Amino acid sequence: MEKIKNEMDSVVASDKQAYLAMIQEPISRLSTASSIFKGFAATIVAGFLALSNEDIRLPLLLLSFIPVIAFAVIDTYYLQLERLYRGLYNDVLMDRHKTDFSMQISYNRDSKKRANASIFQCLKSPSIWLFYPVIIAVLIAICIFRT
Repeated sequence: MEKIKNEMDSVVASDKQAYLAMIQEPISRLSTASSIFKGFAATIVAGFLALSNEDIRLPLLLLSFIPVIAFAVIDTYYLQLERLYRGLYNDVLMDRHKTDFSMQISYNRDSKKRANASIFQCLKSPSIWLFYPVIIAVLIAICIFRT
């Protein structure tokens, strides 16, 4: 009887480990996408810095704000998703969530609070507020000095 219990515990632990690995996959993909968004935003600003020496009109410079702001919004959303998946990971790890291999994340207030995944909490992340405001400030400076 003891041997059967040990085998069952081993199977449960193995299932839990597989479930945690499965949850880790989207976390990794979301963090990679975040880095790519930052690279695109920096490339846009670098391109407009290069073009600012040329005869470029102000409306075209103002258009550069649209993709940078869009990347900031998407990056914040992806950070929220990443934190929600981390919350699911922690819940499974602490046995607050059963090992059912569901990838459904919860958007309820308690889950967001436990995972620090509210939009406001994500905006307070250094990966957001230390990067995008600087990019926008550079774009504003380009616009001011071009006029």
